[in-house]
Amino acid sequence: MNPKELKWLSVLAAVLAVVVVVDSLTTPTGPALDQAERLFPGLAADSIESFTVTRGATNIVAQRTTGQWRVADPDYPAHSGRLQRLAKLLSELTVSQRIAEADWTETGNETTFGLNAEARATVRWKSAGKEQSLEVGAPALFGRQTYVRLPGSRDAVLVDSDLANWVPRNADDWRDLRLVPENLDFDSLRFWGQSRTIQLNRDGNGTWRMKEPIDTGADQSVILQLIKRMQLARIVQISPDDDATATEPNATVRLAKGDETLIQLAFRKPDDDEDSNIWVTHSNRGRVAIQDDGLLTLLRLPHNQFRNHAIFRRPLDEVTSVTVDTVNKFTVSRQADDSWQVIGQRTFPADTLLVNTMLDTIRSGQVIDFVKDNATAGDFKKEGLDNPWMNLKIDGASATTGSWSESVAFGTFDTSRVLARLNTEPTIVALPRAQAILLPKEDFKLRDRRLWSFATNQVAAVTITLKNKPTRLLRLPNATWRDAQNKALNQIQSAMLEESIYRMGVMTAVEWIGEGDAAVKAAGIKPGNDQIVAEVDTADGAKKFTLAFGNKDPLGRSRVMTQHYGRPTLFTAPNEFSNIYTATLQTLGLTRP
Repeated sequence: MNPKELKWLSVLAAVLAVVVVVDSLTTPTGPALDQAERLFPGLAADSIESFTVTRGATNIVAQRTTGQWRVADPDYPAHSGRLQRLAKLLSELTVSQRIAEADWTETGNETTFGLNAEARATVRWKSAGKEQSLEVGAPALFGRQTYVRLPGSRDAVLVDSDLANWVPRNADDWRDLRLVPENLDFDSLRFWGQSRTIQLNRDGNGTWRMKEPIDTGADQSVILQLIKRMQLARIVQISPDDDATATEPNATVRLAKGDETLIQLAFRKPDDDEDSNIWVTHSNRGRVAIQDDGLLTLLRLPHNQFRNHAIFRRPLDEVTSVTVDTVNKFTVSRQADDSWQVIGQRTFPADTLLVNTMLDTIRSGQVIDFVKDNATAGDFKKEGLDNPWMNLKIDGASATTGSWSESVAFGTFDTSRVLARLNTEPTIVALPRAQAILLPKEDFKLRDRRLWSFATNQVAAVTITLKNKPTRLLRLPNATWRDAQNKALNQIQSAMLEESIYRMGVMTAVEWIGEGDAAVKAAGIKPGNDQIVAEVDTADGAKKFTLAFGNKDPLGRSRVMTQHYGRPTLFTAPNEFSNIYTATLQTLGLTRP
């Protein structure tokens, strides 16, 4: 550091020291510290009984009666939160700066403060029998501050508050223009019109259920959309008279808590094309108008539109087990580590991907038709639902509502749909036929798709049999191969065979397709016709792993059989294995290209 820089730093340090000393001498200490001057020290917010705001020739009046605020001319319920906020701000006003009239300038005067006659608002209120008032001007340019003036004074006062933002400009600013308040607690929703009535009730878990015209499950998303539309609707016009029109309402809605009606709304669409609003006779608001945002259309939907079209809506992570009851009943059960296990006539690990696919299939199922409501025993018997050919039972547990169980019974079907019964409801519904086809009906179709796992260096030999002619090949520790006559394979042959055995050791089925001799025959698999056997040294001793090859499926994937699970089990092999294995046979000269 040179002497010049040191000199300037010394001067700067001296100046800062002086500033600190001056600040310590002028800063108040003790009780005076942080005590701001309140403009209305004796005012309590909850003691204010009425407000009058005057802007020019306009008066906006609000009165609190029996704890409820109402706006006058015409008399109308007020948005109590806004009036309570104004009362709170007035009671907490603190002075930031007093600006005497003598100190006004061209840029700081009555007009720029918003306190001139054309701009200011005079707020009057009555509290405990005492009337007070305040002139409210413009918000300050910076910060949450407002210019105000006390009555009988010309001096301006800058207060620490955004008071100007809460003083209304017209009566609608104070009116509660919500058609239905967001916090209205109701558990019954009834609407009628066009010769039909729909009754929806909410249970203790918050789930809505249809009670009329039929007692059945309801589509929660449609009902919540309807409720949200009512909550978002805003009143755009208030009729000066409360007389309802003589015309029949297009729709009427009643919101209730138990047997107590909270709000009733009668909707009418004017015949006048120039009037685009919907007029509503509101039990608490009188006759008002809202914009046509589709609410009336929702209220006029057929009752089936409010029914539950999904066969299963529970969160999939709540599912603990799925039971499939067909020819052979089995259950796939979630384990503590979130893996799955098949339990039935035999028990084995399930493939997580296949189980998730099954759950997705169930979750995506949709009712395409409500065939018969209030179905009788005879109706169920006619459609094969007295003794279904397949029953599906899904069990689970919710952290909030506890254990639950849902079911689907499958009856008669045709080329496009299958009839079903959901959760023992007295209704016959139709589902897409694919819904039943895609569900696994045999336990092995959920088996873990990974057949086995062994490394190439565990393999001692393989035997490839084509047209009942076996070819035995021996593996040496250096990953080279020799035939039964101890003749070494060339480098390319060894590499191709090594790759085929590696892919066989990590074999994962694309899809399980069948079990038993009939499935083997359908796949065109014949003993000794086309198979490979790997002799593997495992921790449990020497074992043989066999794959027998058949024809191809419509997607060009090879059908393969294994006896690994104690009975002939067929699957489709990944093309990555099939292509390598075919090329290996050609390289070894066992087949022709």
